[in-house]
Amino acid sequence: MASSHLKRIVAPNTWPILRKTTAFISRPKPNGQKMELTLPVVVVMRDVLGLVQTSAQARRILRTQEVKVNGNRIYDTDSAVGFMDLLDIVGKKYRILINKNSTLIVVQAKEDVILQKITGKTSLKGKTQVNCASGFNFIVDKDSYKVGDSIAIEAGKITAHYPMDIGASILLTGGSHIGKVGVLESVEGRVIKIKVGEEVLETAKTHAYVVGKGKPAIDFS
Repeated sequence: MASSHLKRIVAPNTWPILRKTTAFISRPKPNGQKMELTLPVVVVMRDVLGLVQTSAQARRILRTQEVKVNGNRIYDTDSAVGFMDLLDIVGKKYRILINKNSTLIVVQAKEDVILQKITGKTSLKGKTQVNCASGFNFIVDKDSYKVGDSIAIEAGKITAHYPMDIGASILLTGGSHIGKVGVLESVEGRVIKIKVGEEVLETAKTHAYVVGKGKPAIDFS
């Protein structure tokens, strides 16, 4: 069984934390994403947002007030908040993104929508189940969804489907252009080209996260 803590000095490089303060830091509980793309909620509240100074203060808030990840109330300070997840702390909403320095950032969310990349599909008696990065699963009637597409979720339901097609708005989540947002111009096997401003970038298809059609469905500023 994995420890609930890890040494701060060896925490993922994506975490926006100081390395040489306390010896240990909380380990996020599994949520379907890699640990490099998740943060424990106590780290978000204490180290990133500065809402609390100690883990005990974070536990008190979680017990007495509503803190939600993707609409589900959480009570554990080790609960994971992952990339693209929507964190609601007593009515104030935040989104986890990644910047050009490959560091996770916590920004104020201007929309209630949750964007999720489809990571797998399963056939179920004539219907299809789509599986998403943060553990969301949906049964869909029409098999128009593909791995690599994204869906918008609001109030636990799919409200939009964003295919990885030409013209899609793309956030790059890996490679030398990580954190940039542009428009998909071409897909050739495992390689894509996206236009960012006047520049055309070439990168691996696996680095693409569809965030809208034509323009992003969420605000990145």
